[in-house]
Amino acid sequence: MANLQDFSEILKLLQSPENDVRNHAETAYEAIEPSQTLSLLLQTIDAESVPTEIRIFAAVLARRLLSSRFEAYTNLPEEAKVAFKSQLLLLMQKNQEEELRRKICDIACQLVNDLMADKTTQEWPELLQFMIQCSASEDMALLAFSFYILRRVPGIFADKLKEHFDVLTQMLSRGLSEQNPKVMEAVLIAIGCFLESTPEEEIVQALKPIVPKFLQAIAAFAQHDPENEEPLKALVQIADSMPKFLRAHLKETLDLCYQILINRVLDDSIRNLALEVMVTLAENTPAAVRKAAGDLVAPLVDFLLNMMCDLEDDPEWATLDTMDDEDEATNAVTAELALDRISCALGGKTVLSKITAKVPEMLSSPDWKHRHAGLMAVSACGEGCQKQMEDLLPAILQAIVPRLGDDHPRVRYAACNTLGQMAVDFAPKLQKAHHATIIPALMHVMSDSCARVQAIACAAIVNFCEKAPKIIFRQYLDPMITKLEQVMSSKFQQIQTGQGRMVLEQILTTVSSVADASEEEFVPYYDRFMPVLKYIMEQAVHPDYRMLRGKTIECISLIGLAVGKERFMQDAGPIIELLFKAQQQSSSAGDQPTGEETMQSDDPQLCFMIGAWARICKLMGPDFLPYLPMVMPQVLKTASIKPDVCVVDDDQADNVDEDENWQVVKVNDNQNFAIRTSGLEDKSTACSMLLCYARELKQDFAPYVEQVLEIMLPTLKFYFYDEVRDASAEIMPYLLDSIKPGNAASVPQVWARIFKGLMEAINNEPEREVLADQLQALAGCILVLGDMACHEDGRPNVLSSQQLTEILHLLDRLFHEHFEKANERLARRNDEDYDELEEERLMTEKDDDEFVLCNMYELMNAIFSTYKVHAVEYFKSIMVHCVQLLKPDRPWSDLQWGLAFWGDLVEFGGSYAWQFKDYYLQIFATSLSHEEPGVRQNSVSNIGNIAMHGPVDALPFLTEIVPHVIRMIESPNSRNEDNNKATENAISCLTKMMKYKPECLHQAQLGCSMEQFLSKWVQWLPIWEDDMETEHVYKQLCDLVESNNPHILGENNSNIPHIVGAIAQVISAEGITPKTGLEDLFGNPIKQKNPGEKSVWDRCVGLLRQVLSNQDILQACLPQLTSEQQKALESALKAA
Repeated sequence: MANLQDFSEILKLLQSPENDVRNHAETAYEAIEPSQTLSLLLQTIDAESVPTEIRIFAAVLARRLLSSRFEAYTNLPEEAKVAFKSQLLLLMQKNQEEELRRKICDIACQLVNDLMADKTTQEWPELLQFMIQCSASEDMALLAFSFYILRRVPGIFADKLKEHFDVLTQMLSRGLSEQNPKVMEAVLIAIGCFLESTPEEEIVQALKPIVPKFLQAIAAFAQHDPENEEPLKALVQIADSMPKFLRAHLKETLDLCYQILINRVLDDSIRNLALEVMVTLAENTPAAVRKAAGDLVAPLVDFLLNMMCDLEDDPEWATLDTMDDEDEATNAVTAELALDRISCALGGKTVLSKITAKVPEMLSSPDWKHRHAGLMAVSACGEGCQKQMEDLLPAILQAIVPRLGDDHPRVRYAACNTLGQMAVDFAPKLQKAHHATIIPALMHVMSDSCARVQAIACAAIVNFCEKAPKIIFRQYLDPMITKLEQVMSSKFQQIQTGQGRMVLEQILTTVSSVADASEEEFVPYYDRFMPVLKYIMEQAVHPDYRMLRGKTIECISLIGLAVGKERFMQDAGPIIELLFKAQQQSSSAGDQPTGEETMQSDDPQLCFMIGAWARICKLMGPDFLPYLPMVMPQVLKTASIKPDVCVVDDDQADNVDEDENWQVVKVNDNQNFAIRTSGLEDKSTACSMLLCYARELKQDFAPYVEQVLEIMLPTLKFYFYDEVRDASAEIMPYLLDSIKPGNAASVPQVWARIFKGLMEAINNEPEREVLADQLQALAGCILVLGDMACHEDGRPNVLSSQQLTEILHLLDRLFHEHFEKANERLARRNDEDYDELEEERLMTEKDDDEFVLCNMYELMNAIFSTYKVHAVEYFKSIMVHCVQLLKPDRPWSDLQWGLAFWGDLVEFGGSYAWQFKDYYLQIFATSLSHEEPGVRQNSVSNIGNIAMHGPVDALPFLTEIVPHVIRMIESPNSRNEDNNKATENAISCLTKMMKYKPECLHQAQLGCSMEQFLSKWVQWLPIWEDDMETEHVYKQLCDLVESNNPHILGENNSNIPHIVGAIAQVISAEGITPKTGLEDLFGNPIKQKNPGEKSVWDRCVGLLRQVLSNQDILQACLPQLTSEQQKALESALKAA
């Protein structure tokens, strides 16, 4: 056992600058048992004979020890624990050096946080009493100390908070009334931390009286201690986590911050914090800000526009061959981001008029900085003011496009940047209406004398391409390719002298985008680019050119995907060899190739390489298999990246957060995770590429399933990156599908692991969009299980009873959440600050909840699909919620998905579902006339399923409903874009009646004879949007045509051209394909009820072949077909 003197010496040596000495001391320190270490550290702190710096260091180590190894405390004997806590309290009361006292307090705060987190241990009420005593002390140091404790342990009141409301209010009020700066600073920070960790509404109400004093203290610091950032940081904290605290004094808060912002005597850091408060409040309480401080918006916007003019006149800007300075935190960038956020928060109705009042004047200013700021303002406000700006696009473009020819390169740069951003914010309307104005102008700037302007012009083209309809983009393809070739050739020459790399890299990205957008139409240009790209791959081997090679790799793979397998395979071998060579050159495996080289993690080529391999796999399909063993090690390694994570306290978090390579996530009181963000995007890409391989290679991917599961199951809960969790969930059905054909015996065990992982992830998922994707993945897995899920008699099999119970409990919980969230939105509509823009926010939240509801339906649909009629018993457990969805007071989206749930009951429950008809029949009927097409579609689809699967008892209902379905089909706007899918379902509904319940048509009030009805029915065709309904309808069409039904064929076969046109349209639109009815969602063969029966595709193509063999009929039909339909028919007949 080390004595105190020896231990103090070890502590001293731990701080030695000599590595050997320090390492030896670390070994000695670690050799001591943790509980003994903790005791020795406390003794050292208490020993006045030990130098102060050693005592402070001992306090730091004690806190770290409690944080990392709490058993150091819990393993102490009970009397030692009591003594330890008592000693800490005594040490804090001693008149010690301030830093030492704080470090001792940190130990106490760490201990109490650990005790509160560990429910098996007793808490420490004495520390709460000590804090309250300090708050009543006349000693300013002890008073400040009480707030330091509250800051470090904001949950110190635990479940006794309500009974201490008065004490807390008095304590904070007293602190805010003191003139001592240290006390005031401590109380402001404590309030921020306390409100962040205790978000109950009652707290806000209890602390309302202190808000004026709080704001006065902030103002006092701005005046008397203008370099102190802590008070404003506390205000930012409150604006972000508990803005309601400030609601009654919102105007005063914003006015105070605005006065700080415009005070140019203050440091930029202080002014920017005041701006951050204003922006954060606008984001978190937009309606309240519009209502309470609407008159402040105009001067704030005006100030931000002026602030955006605060630019350096740097003569070197135009000559730099890099974009590295674009994200520098200058005042102009800060103002631009603030304008963007305020526009999104407050909306165009509030903000746009204030911007447009000044921007025209800025754009015509002789000062380039003002012109630049005016353009960047348009770019910044586009997202938030989209609706209001759309009608102004012609005038906006008239002001911006001429700036592409501005005398100053930074203005030209800003103009390109703005057009690129607008191509995102206003897509596809901008592309459709204004392509003739924008594309030629940007193409001209691609030859600009300034490299940075050239690069940003090419980047703007990329944005435009991504959202441009193919028919529009096609007309610019030839001149665009010519321009890209010219610039690429020019920069290719420059790069020999060390210049031009930035533009060449961007050109490659633009070529990639153009190829991706033009697809097969890029084939004629393939030979104009591929040789150059291969040359770059071969020659650009210097490490400085790794990004260039990465962009080249991406470009090659996207061009290959665009032109297709037949064209690309001519170069596939050499290209794949070049990719492997690049992988080996970057490898950390040494000089001897092993075939499993992996690239260095910091190589910028890595992300591009992983994506390229996946595209080539998609292109080559099974032909890619020989290369997979050499590709997978890199992808698996990158997908396995574990980010550096460390636990830091609040003080450390502030320092870490300033490093752009780290992100801080608050976990609980005074505890944060710091995550190194580098590598996360590569990990996300690798996970997405594993998904691609599993999806494309199917059972050939089976050898890798176990390795991939080991990586992807844990990343279902990778909360640092949403896209990783998405890919991890989405891959699960494909992994299951990979092993099922060749190793069915392993399916139960793999499924059990996947189920456990998905359910844990779903139950802990914080993001609604990811939750919806996880539900969809779970549904997909059940569909993959298929007939393995249950026995023929409906008894659970691989999908066990326990798992079904868990799923139904999950759905029950999610239904409760769905209705609770709807009630919360209703309450917010009754809030004092509710307005139309707040309604937009509520509707966005509703859309997120609807997405979850949609995938809850997919999950129940998967159970119905596998258990068929036996799933009705499981449906009963959620039936009360499905009834609730249909109630008149629910929004139409609830009705739409409620109809979907009940529709599955009808489809899979068959006659057994009829016992529940009183719940759904009436709502099916009334919903046929609903104003929302999605509701009509689900309703009429359900009625069609009653016709197909329901009992004879349904005939009276079906007979009565027929005229309503016909009316839906023949209504004036039934075939417009919004209504067409619902109309197609109505046509399919009557088709099912015709095939399965013809009596209802004979007995119905058709308004015509049955023969005339058939003639009318064929004229309702084509349909093509809903794959499943299309298959039903075209099967019936084939039945009727093949039987030479005269009412279908028409007098003298007059309907034949129309029938050919209907088939041509469904083939052209891919409403039916050679796989229709033969493959499931995962591309696997569907077990056919009648194995010898032809598919609907074969039957339709056979009819075409038979009919069009008659030249007279052929000549009659062709003029009625579009060129796309003719091309589709030609391909179908050739392939058949």
